[in-house]
Parts: sequence; structure tokens; C-alpha cells
Amino acid sequence: MSTVTAGEIAELFRALGDPTRIEILRLLSMADEVACTTLDEILPISKSTISYHIKALKTVGLLTVRKDGRWYHYTLQRDRVEALLPGFFELLPALDAKV
Repeated sequence: MSTVTAGEIAELFRALGDPTRIEILRLLSMADEVACTTLDEILPISKSTISYHIKALKTVGLLTVRKDGRWYHYTLQRDRVEALLPGFFELLPALDAKV
């Protein structure tokens, strides 16, 4: 793993400090790729709010975004998450899905 600065760790925890973002990570951890429409159907928030949270997670490198026509598809960067937060994935299935 490359060297991580204190600022990068602070940004990571800031991104993880929102329950909606944790729920997005939980949903992404259950699939290889998740479409924007899937998140829109599951999460009780607006599309623009989902987009806001996705951008925050993408900025800290926790997920990637792929555009296919009009649709966006999200992929969790499992290796990066596990390198920065070992054991994080073991916590996600046990979480209550309420946002």
C-alpha cells in the first residue's frame, strides 16, 4: 500500500461520516456493479442527493463510476477500502439498512 497522509485519512473519515454513504457502500459490497437506477429505487432520497453522496465517495477513491449511455454504474474499490480499513466489509452485512 502506498503512503497515506493524515489529510487523506481525514477526508476518508469525513466521507464515511454520513449514514447514507455507509448504506451506499453496503449496497455496493453485495454486487460487482450497481446501476444508478438501483440506488434510486432502494434509497429514500432524491437522485441529486444520491449523486452528491456518490461524488463524495468517488473523491476519496472508494468507488469508481462508469457511464453507459444515459446510465451510471458504480463499483466499489474493494482493495482500497480493505487496505485503508481492514475488516470494514465484515461490519457492513450486520448493519441495519435504515438510512
